[in-house]
This record gives sequence, structure tokens and C-alpha cells, in this order.
Amino acid sequence: MRIAVLSDPNNFHTQKWVAALVAVGAEVTVFSFEAYQGSKLNAVQLKPPFAYGGGYSYLSYLMGGKVLALALEEHGIDVVNALNVTPFGVWARKAGRHPLIISALGADILEYPPVGEGSPLLELRSWDNVEASQTWARRFRQGLARKFYRKQVSLALAAADLVTGDNQYLVDCMQNWFEVSDQNIRLLRWGVEKELFEVAPERLKALREQFHLQPGKPVIFSPRGAKAIYQGDIIVEAFARILAGGRQDFNCIMLSAGYEISQKTAEKARKLAQENPNFTFIEEVLPRENVYALWNLVDIFISAPIYDGYSAAVAEGRYVGAIPVLNDIPANQELFDHDVNGWFCEPFTSEQLALDLQFLLKNLPERKEKYAVLNRFWIEKHSLVKENAERFLTWVAEFST
Repeated sequence: MRIAVLSDPNNFHTQKWVAALVAVGAEVTVFSFEAYQGSKLNAVQLKPPFAYGGGYSYLSYLMGGKVLALALEEHGIDVVNALNVTPFGVWARKAGRHPLIISALGADILEYPPVGEGSPLLELRSWDNVEASQTWARRFRQGLARKFYRKQVSLALAAADLVTGDNQYLVDCMQNWFEVSDQNIRLLRWGVEKELFEVAPERLKALREQFHLQPGKPVIFSPRGAKAIYQGDIIVEAFARILAGGRQDFNCIMLSAGYEISQKTAEKARKLAQENPNFTFIEEVLPRENVYALWNLVDIFISAPIYDGYSAAVAEGRYVGAIPVLNDIPANQELFDHDVNGWFCEPFTSEQLALDLQFLLKNLPERKEKYAVLNRFWIEKHSLVKENAERFLTWVAEFST
């Protein structure tokens, strides 16, 4: 059975999922308007309609159904799997091919709640609000856009033969906000690839030298990026508060992950890195193999998006046994109990985060060991990507019977 995955082939989530499907015996081709920059996937770049300046827009997906349908027919595709409801689920609906499985991932549909639902911080810290600012004009544009996108999400979900969500909160929201039926929706968490975390001691030593990580000093890691949606400004300020007190017995690493972030946050992080050798701010996108290796050196990690599905970074941190420091949102409530297998920073302010991190550093070995046993057991039972890919293929097989 030939599976078409609709997604950006250069996205590491896409690459992880396709590799897992191929590893368990599927024949997979990725279809996208993006040119694939690698060589490991079978990827097809389609010419977008309504392209401008060599690029494309949401309109290209809305008007690109025929282009996709022809390509799927040409490649003999049996099942379509769209990663993210929008834009790829929307694009798949326009192509009209079935069976269609739409996979909601991460924040995804959480950007488009009905009035009165969703995160109270959505207006200020949505994915495209880089500066975390709000004006009446932005609020007006967001309101119109949200209505439009909600409609497209609703139509896409209604067209799917099966919908998957990568955490229970996403599943619940798709049912409550978009009326997806019990029969048409399933939980599918994805997960980690254990073998990628096996790193030679020489490689770890090189990473320590590269990021100036002194042996014996705990490492606090902020892996999600410094965008407003991830509350990077609050995390930077918390690090600044701790370091301003003269504390030098730990190392901090913060990833920007290549995202566009606010100028104010970027300048503060750069200044902090210049003035404090214990703080490292990485603005470029780290190669994934470096991220996997780096996890082996982490003692505490921070994940605080204003809304989320199932985070790959959180899964990775749990697998390596680092202490999760989290904000109190449904996606985290689903997986963690405070001071049992994770630490909820509430309220999530720079003041409270600075206090919590310093508290956790006091009894780090004991608490880390306690959390690690529970978290790694859970990951190995529920969140290995290969096993979840096998589960997905059993669902795909249902369409051929």
C-alpha cells in the first residue's frame, strides 16, 4: 500500500514520521510545494497555483486540489496522510482523494477555538504574533482570519475518513469544537527513537567544549525556541534574574530554533550570553543529531507554550531523564503530576520561574532520579515512534479490507 504524506519534507517532524513508517514496511512519498533539501525521503515537489515571487500562500493550498489529485493519481497513491489539519488537511480535502487520514499535531487546531474557548493568551501570543503585542487593527485582522481558518479546519476534518490527534486534549478539542465523531478519531502520540540518543563519550566531550559546559555543573535547557508562543521572553528574563544574583554553579542553553522572534527578546538573550559565560543562546537551527546528543547532558528542561499538543521536545526530555519544568496547560496536565514526574511553575512568570529553578537545583540528584524512572517507563510504554507507526499501519490496513 502506497501512502502519500502531505507535509514539508524539510520539517524534522515529517522526516521522523516518514522514516518510522518506512522502517515498519510502508511505501511513502511526501508531497509538498517545498523543494526537498535532503536525500533520505522520497519527495515530490508540486508547482503551486497562484505562486508569487517564486513562493506560495494559503491560497495555493485552497486552489491546489487539482494539482495534488493529479500527482496522487500519477504516483498510484492508495492512502493520503495529511500532517497538520491546516494547511495540509485543507489541501487534501481540495484534492478529494480517499481514504484520507488527517493527523493533528502540536498546536495545530488550537489556534482556532470557538469564542470563549482556548488559551486566554491566544490574542497576545499566537504563532504569528512575533512581538507579543496587540493593537485594535491586529485584533480585528486576527478575528477575521480566525473565522476563515476555523471554517477551513471544520471542512477538512469533516472530509477525513480518520482523524488522529497527538494528545488527548487535541482529540477532545476536535470533538468539542469541530464535532468530529468518536468513530472517526483516534489518539496517536508519535514518540522518540531510542537509538538516536546513543552517543559516544567523545561526542559528548566535544559538545561540552562547543557550548562551554563545565563538567559537574548542572545544565538547564530551553529547547522550544524563543517565540512569544513559547514564552521565550519570560524564560530569558528568569535566567537573567538568576545570573544577576551572581550564581555561577550551573549552565543555561536556550535555543531560538531558527524562528523569527521579537527584537527585544533576541537583544536581551544576546546581551546575557555576552556577559555570562554560563548562558548560551543558539540562534541558528542545530542539526538534529546535535540536539539528540545534547539531551544527554541536560538535567532540567523548560517547556511553556501557551497551548500545545504532544511535544517532541518534552518526550525527548522525559526519555533522557531530565526534570521537566512546565506551565500549567491541558497538554501538560495530561502527562504530569506536580513534583511526581514534573514540576509546574505557576504562575509562569520570570520571578516564579527563577525561584523554581533555584529550588530544583538544591536537591537535583534525588528529584531527577525520582522523575526519570517514571518518565522513561511511560515513554517506553506509550511513546516510541516505531510502535506508533506500526499502530498507524494497522489502521491504514482497515481501509483495504
